[in-house]
Amino acid sequence: MLPVRTSLPTAGRYAPHPLVDDEAVFRLERTAVRGEPGVIVARHLPERESEQATLFLHGAAGSWSTWTPLLLAALDTGDALPDPVLLDLPGWGAGTLNETSDATSIDAVCELIRAAALHLGYTRWHIVGHSMGGFIAMHMAARWPEEVLSVVSVSGTTWSVIDSVRHPVRNFRAVPGFVMLWRVMAVLSALGTAGLALVRGMRDVGLLRAAAFPLFRRPFRIDASVIDALSREVRPRAFLAAVSMTRDYGPNGVWASIACPVTALKGDRDVFVRDSDLERLTRLLPASRTQVIADCGHFANVERPDAVLAAIIATR
Repeated sequence: MLPVRTSLPTAGRYAPHPLVDDEAVFRLERTAVRGEPGVIVARHLPERESEQATLFLHGAAGSWSTWTPLLLAALDTGDALPDPVLLDLPGWGAGTLNETSDATSIDAVCELIRAAALHLGYTRWHIVGHSMGGFIAMHMAARWPEEVLSVVSVSGTTWSVIDSVRHPVRNFRAVPGFVMLWRVMAVLSALGTAGLALVRGMRDVGLLRAAAFPLFRRPFRIDASVIDALSREVRPRAFLAAVSMTRDYGPNGVWASIACPVTALKGDRDVFVRDSDLERLTRLLPASRTQVIADCGHFANVERPDAVLAAIIATR
């Protein structure tokens, strides 16, 4: 189990916790596993409590640490998150993307995640995914129905983004924030190291917080550790590789076979996920549960970790 923590109650507060990038705070260890797309790095407890893990999959421009506000919220409330495994996907955090993986397949990424979980001795998984991680979680649930026990998708990539990748001009008005971010990442990728230096320069002069406005409901109340992490996790090449996974993807045909409990969350000010995405999920999977979180943007795991934690516990 995670270490015990005592502090003042934070439930209901906006963005109550910082990001923590030191796994020792949670007594976690690192394990790296190599596969076709690259190297995945898992943070996990030294000893397994069971063969069931809670896998946490971050989104694009994130890493394992994006879940640490949720871990802190769980420690504050005493709610158990048994056998958490927090992953750095290939190209993000400590994970590395192979030089030949500018365009990688969703199946290759999922197979590497599965290999990492099995390597740690976990044969069945509750999966919690944010943004791109939610998209991956849904694919894993469809592909391995006997192994995936539940899915909680936090602002998961679904129809609006997938349609915009397929036809960015025609569907621009659906999620314009995503299309513009995609174009920015393409420019930064072309600029190479100069592009990354530009992002870090914006952070140093205080402009990156303002530029992050579309991602967060209240960016000026976000802890500085979150903005610092964003500046480090701007990985244009990895972002474009993540976008490539959604191209030509057919969620209706794939996700219709999902049998495990599914909960999908989004913020009421989420610029990447529309209410209609949740409605389409309900039509496709009538047993799924959806929730719109008030006063929240695209990062509910940072902005409203108490709501995400409650959804994880209720979905098991």
